[in-house]
Amino acid sequence: MVTVEHMSLTPVTFYPRQPEQLQDRFGRKLTYLRISVTDRCNMRCDYCRPAPDAYRAESHAQILRYEEIERIVRVAAGLGVTKLRLTGGEPLVRRDLPLLVEKLANIPGITDLSMTTNATLLGKYAHDLVSAGLGRINISIDSLHSLRFRKLTGGELAPVLAGIEAAKAAGLLPIKLNTVLMRGINAGDGHSEVAELIDFAAANHATIRFIELMPMKQGMDWEQHYISIDEVLQREDVRARVDVDAALETGNTAARYLPLKNGSGEVGFIMPMSERFCEGCNRLRLTADGGLRSCLPADHQLNLRDLIRSGGSDDDIRAVFLRSAMIKPEIGQYDFDAETEKRSMIHIGG
Repeated sequence: MVTVEHMSLTPVTFYPRQPEQLQDRFGRKLTYLRISVTDRCNMRCDYCRPAPDAYRAESHAQILRYEEIERIVRVAAGLGVTKLRLTGGEPLVRRDLPLLVEKLANIPGITDLSMTTNATLLGKYAHDLVSAGLGRINISIDSLHSLRFRKLTGGELAPVLAGIEAAKAAGLLPIKLNTVLMRGINAGDGHSEVAELIDFAAANHATIRFIELMPMKQGMDWEQHYISIDEVLQREDVRARVDVDAALETGNTAARYLPLKNGSGEVGFIMPMSERFCEGCNRLRLTADGGLRSCLPADHQLNLRDLIRSGGSDDDIRAVFLRSAMIKPEIGQYDFDAETEKRSMIHIGG
């Protein structure tokens, strides 16, 4: 606040101009930016990556450079974005990722910097990531059985388990584990690992979140593998562990939480199909090739990469963010069929 004395001796108070706040047409304040740093991955999870004949990763020249991501985040922070999550693909296959983490962690206004990873490379990078300023980590783990894990992801379970230990040793706490539920693979009669995964998370002082399968991959038989959270919560082995009669605890996240009966923590449930949470969505997504996307399933995005590389100013970037907020739909539509063009999850960022 600045006070200036006029010649009339009447004090006049000037207030600094407040920064614009990203807000959509429905009153949702957008404070969370998910940043995909690569669309490459060292796994090929069934629900994320299309078949080889339908999958083509972007070239190195097409993905955003670290300095471009930093510039975009600085503009976003000036619009009220406070929370960042780095995703992929697998973010740790991007060379020198701790350098980007350090750049982003030092941007004024950014108070929460986290990452989602499959953990296979955490043994190598966990301490460097913490030193660079990474605050939290989410780890994807869809099975605790080696053969099933390999069938589902195309990768090996052992490096993931080692990565969880490395994250704990480096102090990347609290750890959240993410499991996508797929009927006939890790969920449903004769296949359910839900109770086992709950016990595994509790033993590792982690919080596990179970995620309903979304139709976000080209060529996937989504209906065959979809199972609702409600059905999972009817299982006796789950009800023996989770207080399903407690009120679902909600916050500024997509997950709803229920406490464990033994008092050692809680379990999260993300229900994009059976219980939509669009009314509380506070996020935008930046794809690896520079697309600013206001809604995960809505297949429209604004091109920041070409804007920056053609000499666009920070005001131009700011205008794209404001426009993206204005075109954010009230409710996302998960339609992935032959009549609608959709990018698979790996191209958008998890």
